[in-house]
Amino acid sequence: MNYLAHLFLSPDDPELLLGSLIADFTRGRLETLARDWSPGVMRGIALHRQVDRFTDDHPRVIRARRRIAAPYRRYSGIILDILFDHFLSRYWAEFTRRDRGEFIRDVYRLLEQRREQLPARLHALVPRMRREDWLGSYRELEVVGLVFERMATRLRQPNELGGALVEVRRHYPELAEDFRYFFPELIEFVQRQQEQTDRQ
Repeated sequence: MNYLAHLFLSPDDPELLLGSLIADFTRGRLETLARDWSPGVMRGIALHRQVDRFTDDHPRVIRARRRIAAPYRRYSGIILDILFDHFLSRYWAEFTRRDRGEFIRDVYRLLEQRREQLPARLHALVPRMRREDWLGSYRELEVVGLVFERMATRLRQPNELGGALVEVRRHYPELAEDFRYFFPELIEFVQRQQEQTDRQ
């Protein structure tokens, strides 16, 4: 799951929303991180990790990864993370009545308001994230291809990730079907996790 999906899955609470993003910019045990972050942010970080585990282990996601052929398969996790944000944008109305543009604007506003509390790397990224509309622009498949190219330059070893859009296009209908099957189950999982947390 990438940024938009994690934010979408997070309960509508500023602390949990921040935690869902901060999780990608933190490492270490939850007990250690709890020294630096509020309980609400920690719930968001913990939920982010639960979502990632559920996603990685889901049979339909495993099937989707297997659709990606060499030389791209070794990057299938990265490819699907980005692509799932694309599919969420495309099929947004299947999962919520909330306006996508309004949701994204609210997130950018929250990040600006709480920017000084963010980890240094995320703090530095916020202006670019907003300027380039990272949360909204993935709806266009051509932008997804540009993201693959940008990420390829950040990997240490020479790689084929920059050309992965060709492989995505080859399997686009099947990958979209995988996402539309899997994502409602992920939503239900998150709801169960939150109900369990609320009872504690």
